[in-house]
Amino acid sequence: MLVVCAMLLASSWVVRAVGHGVPVALSQPFSRFPDRLDVWQGEDVRFSAKIEGKLGVTDYLSKIYRSGPRAAHLYVGFYASQKHGEMVHSPKNCLPGNGWYIARRDTTTVDIAPYHPFAANSYIVENGLERQLVVYWYQQSGGRIVINEYLGRVFLVLDALTRQRSDAALIRISVPFDGDPAQAAETARTFLRVAYPTLMRFLPDNAPTTISGRQAD
Repeated sequence: MLVVCAMLLASSWVVRAVGHGVPVALSQPFSRFPDRLDVWQGEDVRFSAKIEGKLGVTDYLSKIYRSGPRAAHLYVGFYASQKHGEMVHSPKNCLPGNGWYIARRDTTTVDIAPYHPFAANSYIVENGLERQLVVYWYQQSGGRIVINEYLGRVFLVLDALTRQRSDAALIRISVPFDGDPAQAAETARTFLRVAYPTLMRFLPDNAPTTISGRQAD
C-alpha cells in the first residue's frame, strides 16, 4: 500500500511539474451523440451541477438505452487534459461511494470488428435488491486502452513527459438484471457492438491500442 500511495503521489507531482498537457478536443461534442443506435433508443441522464463539478470532466455522455426489456446505461467521462483534482475517477471508488457493493470483480473481452479485441473490467454490483453488471475501461491518448488504474497513472506520466498529452476517457456500461448475470453480459456485448463504433467517431483517437494489465483487486 505504501508503494502504491507513493506511485500515485509521484504521478500527480510529475503531471503538475511538467504541465497538464496540451488539451485535446473531442472529434465532436457528446451533445451530438445519437439517441438511436440500431434497435436501441436512448434518453439523456444528466447529473446535478454539484456532481458534474466533482467529476471535473471536460465533457460527458450519459444515456440510458432500451430495446424491449433490455436496458444499458452508457457513461463516458472525457478529460481533455488531467491535473490534480480533475482526473479520471475510478468506478472502483465511485461505486461504493454511491452505495453499491462490489460483489464480484472480473475481466471480460470486448470483441467488436473491425477493432482488435481488448480486455475490460467486469463487476457485479449490488445495492439492496438492485443488481447491475458494470463493464468499464480507460481509453487514453493515442487510443491506448487500460483497465488498471495504477498502470494508467504510469502511462499518464509518460504521455505528459514525452507527448505533452494527458487526455483520457472513462467508458462504462451498466446493465441492470434480476436473474442470470450471463444474460446481462450478453446484453452488454450486444449493445457495445452498435455503441462502440459510434463512440469512436467522437473520441480524439479512433484506432485503439490495447495494453494488457489485469485490474487490481
